[in-house]
Amino acid sequence: MRKLTVLSLLLSLFTAAGGFCADQKFAVVDMEKLFQSYYKTKIADADIKKQAEVFKDYSDKLNESLLKLQDEFKEMRDAAQNIALSEAERENKRLAAQDKYRQLKEKEAELKQYNSEKQGQLKDIYEEKRNGLLKEISETIKKYCVPLGITIVLDSSGKTLNNIPSIVYRVPELDITDVILKEINKAVDDKRKEEKKETSEPAKK
Repeated sequence: MRKLTVLSLLLSLFTAAGGFCADQKFAVVDMEKLFQSYYKTKIADADIKKQAEVFKDYSDKLNESLLKLQDEFKEMRDAAQNIALSEAERENKRLAAQDKYRQLKEKEAELKQYNSEKQGQLKDIYEEKRNGLLKEISETIKKYCVPLGITIVLDSSGKTLNNIPSIVYRVPELDITDVILKEINKAVDDKRKEEKKETSEPAKK
């Protein structure tokens, strides 16, 4: 009797799952392609690169100061060991070398901290822009799918832990990547068409 009850429960679960799947309408998109081909992604990449160059310029200046301090320290250290100088002069050079070494270590710490902070800042900027762009793409997908009754959209660009495509097979009709790509790039495509139209029209007399 118990075995029959368990079997009945399992059958009911499979039947319910089958009914649920039958009521769903699926679609597939390549989110990696959409993200990389989105015109705003290129703008975001350019902005991040520009910011990274600003950070690098200042980092280079700090590094130049560090190299200068290293040279000054070596010069003072060598002078402190120069037997041609008097003992008093060598002592003065030794003290000056100690002070320069302190400045050198402070500059090294400043450069290390600056690079670490700016790398973290760039990472935060990238994540913020990336999440914003993915949200825009997802909203476009939703806007397209809802009127068509599509209830589930799968990402075909993902991989499993075994490095196997998350979607092994799909019929081409389920892939809406190109449709969505056209939608998210519509603004820039329309602008290009308008510019092309204006350049192709003969100048009015």
